[in-house]
Amino acid sequence: MKISRIFSLIAAVAAMSLASCAKLGDLGLEPVPDIAFVYESNGLTLTFKSVTPGTSNVQWEVVGQTTGSGETFTYSFPEPGNYWIKMTGTFDGKEQVSSGKILVAKPSAVKLDDKSFDDWKNVTYPDFQLVSADGFGIGKFDYDANYLYFYMEMDVTQPDASADDLIINIRMDSDDLQGTGMSTKGIGADWYLEANFWSPNSAWSDMYDCATGDTVWDESHSGDKSVVLGTYKEEGGKMYCEFAFSRKEYGVKGSSVGIFWKFYNCNWEDFTTMTCNGLSTYHFALDKKQ
Repeated sequence: MKISRIFSLIAAVAAMSLASCAKLGDLGLEPVPDIAFVYESNGLTLTFKSVTPGTSNVQWEVVGQTTGSGETFTYSFPEPGNYWIKMTGTFDGKEQVSSGKILVAKPSAVKLDDKSFDDWKNVTYPDFQLVSADGFGIGKFDYDANYLYFYMEMDVTQPDASADDLIINIRMDSDDLQGTGMSTKGIGADWYLEANFWSPNSAWSDMYDCATGDTVWDESHSGDKSVVLGTYKEEGGKMYCEFAFSRKEYGVKGSSVGIFWKFYNCNWEDFTTMTCNGLSTYHFALDKKQ
């Protein structure tokens, strides 16, 4: 799966007057460029594209790595990490530069469109393994530059906890900062999901934006817009499901994300909580090297 990201240098100047005023030229600031680019991530391979009409003589530089030219430029990075990208182009008769640092994340072995859960066998990081506190199920986590991936298999033979009845609750701290968002379970949750999006009969989901510290229902991220669904299967008294959150949509830009993940039964009573290394609140590191 691919997702486009836009990168351009945005500058704002705030003038503060005490006894005198500062002029723009006195601050030594570079003018905001007219040119910009987007890029798509496919594992460690990124494709960059100039998006400002009228830009010519486009040149690219992955600082310390390689150079290229043309409106599009594709490069396979040697490993995950932060890299500086520089695009030079001519616009309105002048040469301009748009540049900045981007995060190249590791590729994921997980695919949501292969109608299989076999790829999850390749997710072996010890800190990406989850288990239900009551032994009702297991789960896994993975990520790449575009998505956070989740897998679960759950015993649905328990009273009031059939596949149709189970209600998932995920509280996500996108910036992994406890001081921002809604303080809950040891994280500062920026997003709060309640859903049963796997039910073929009555699927639903509600996503709440918690940036202000309150849970505010967000229509733009609820319903079928809250997650990307993969394969679903119910067999032998167990329910299997995989899904993903868009990193771009939910602002996951840093090197870790905080998660609290639990389930309710049909009566909105606690059913089980997913744990990682014995903890019900965990911080997934997004800085793996492979």
